[in-house]
Amino acid sequence: MNPRIPLLAALLAGAAVAVYFFLSPSMPPATRNADSQPAAQSARGAEENSDRGNSPGSADEKSGVKWERFNALANPGEGGDMFPKISPEDITRFLAKHGETPANLIAAFEKTQDRALLERALKLFPNNPLVLMIAVNSIPASAAPKPGETYQPDALRTAFIERFKAADPNNPLPWIYSAQELFKAKQTGEAITEVRAALERPAFYTYATERMASAQQLYEDLGLSQAEAGMITMAGLTFPHLTAAQQASRSLMEWQKSASDSGDAASADDALRLTYSLGRTFATPEASRTLIGQLVGISMEYRALKALPADAQPEWLGVPPAQRMAEMEAQKESVSALVKTAGIEWLIGSQEDENLLAEYLRRNRDDGEFSALTWLKAQRK
Repeated sequence: MNPRIPLLAALLAGAAVAVYFFLSPSMPPATRNADSQPAAQSARGAEENSDRGNSPGSADEKSGVKWERFNALANPGEGGDMFPKISPEDITRFLAKHGETPANLIAAFEKTQDRALLERALKLFPNNPLVLMIAVNSIPASAAPKPGETYQPDALRTAFIERFKAADPNNPLPWIYSAQELFKAKQTGEAITEVRAALERPAFYTYATERMASAQQLYEDLGLSQAEAGMITMAGLTFPHLTAAQQASRSLMEWQKSASDSGDAASADDALRLTYSLGRTFATPEASRTLIGQLVGISMEYRALKALPADAQPEWLGVPPAQRMAEMEAQKESVSALVKTAGIEWLIGSQEDENLLAEYLRRNRDDGEFSALTWLKAQRK
């Protein structure tokens, strides 16, 4: 078997490469660099840019996967020159052909990190929630302060978060980002208020579909096949909100411990309820489209239930804690077994069925990663 195949298999599973960090028996309490974990979605294909003379593919190749190049996705150190380097001229052609839409400008920014593209998006679409979410993410959250130091939130990041709230008032994400900042600034009361506000908002959305569609279009314009463009786009999507949620949940648990140590049972219980509820937010269909999203949510739920006093039966849980923890362990095992047996290595190793690969990517996009892997496992003969 090609030695690159196991690595490529991890990419094809999208966030599955990150899943293993969450599959230990004790359900780890800390995030595992969720910012850099890939998504489990792909996007629609589109017409190739015939003007690009030095593209690695051509119109008559568009319908076929170049398997050597496709396998090179697994090892950028070898065969990386098979893939197009995105130049400023490529971006200019892409935007001229497909328009300066919010998603197109953001895709161009995310693939080049040219901040002028983000500034252009902010100028043209100052109240667009996708643009504002990426603007928040473009300013990394500062590290938590050391003991004795005072944390100073980045003023521009804070301003973008507030604008994001106004642009998408039913989406919990900007309130989660806000809670992350306030907890680090030791403004615990205000941070808890932001967590409560997040939990009241049902429309969880990361704009992944729009981001992936534009990014795939960009790669197809550079000559990649639909499958190659879908794969490289899927592997490159990041979700910094996972880190924000995990940091907020850990801060809630610090509040829980402080309240418990001081004898404030009501506040301690409230902290556990909020942590558990924050984890449940990631059980919604949109939030759980990726395996990493599901497992981040489970880790937060598990963190709260594990800290419950012995024999506790809180009203907010509804079922015995041991029962819910057993359900989460079973879910974790189900994910682990699926990732190991879904047949990704077989799919790539055969290098025969492009239609099967395309259908897998489509199901990843439309139905989510777990569903797509379940389907793929059933196709293996």
